[in-house]
Amino acid sequence: MESISELVWLYVKKRPFLKEILRERIANYSALSRKISREAFGSVSKQNAVKMALVRLSERLSEKEESLEEKILRTLKGSSVSILSKVAVVISARELEGIRYLSYVESKGVVTYIVEEKELEKLGRSKSIIRTESNLNLISVHSPPAMEDTPGVLAHMLDALAGEGINIIEFVSCYTDTLLVVKQADTVRTYELLSLLMG
Repeated sequence: MESISELVWLYVKKRPFLKEILRERIANYSALSRKISREAFGSVSKQNAVKMALVRLSERLSEKEESLEEKILRTLKGSSVSILSKVAVVISARELEGIRYLSYVESKGVVTYIVEEKELEKLGRSKSIIRTESNLNLISVHSPPAMEDTPGVLAHMLDALAGEGINIIEFVSCYTDTLLVVKQADTVRTYELLSLLMG
């Protein structure tokens, strides 16, 4: 049988936002322990044990995560960002011939292309095209090789963008390059946020 500490960890692990508030030590431990006790154990009888497990978990997360956050920030500081305007996304049921693409990703039954908008003229009325979207910009983040060994770098960037309500239309990660396709209206905010992260 699993201990209360293990059950609390499983509960928190499934809820990244809880992990973050515990790491930051800004949780209301009493209220959170009541909630977890009710949901995980069906009553508040184990509330005190859950609260102690939360306090210990919070201490552990803040010690461990600080060093990870430092690695993430150091990796981001070594990164640079560039913008390519007038791009489009083409989603096709099969490979397309005769177009030059910036990025190409094939998954089960679908091929996604990131292209310059001028390439759309070459597509004609191909029946294999599922969808196209234009008036987009490509933001490229070029990171040092340490990115490959530092967990959470992409999550940190994407979380910051999501927190500002920026939707990523397409996302490609290739070695140390991260390609983010955003709507033109979101480009300036995306660039500014990423630049701030890179300090």
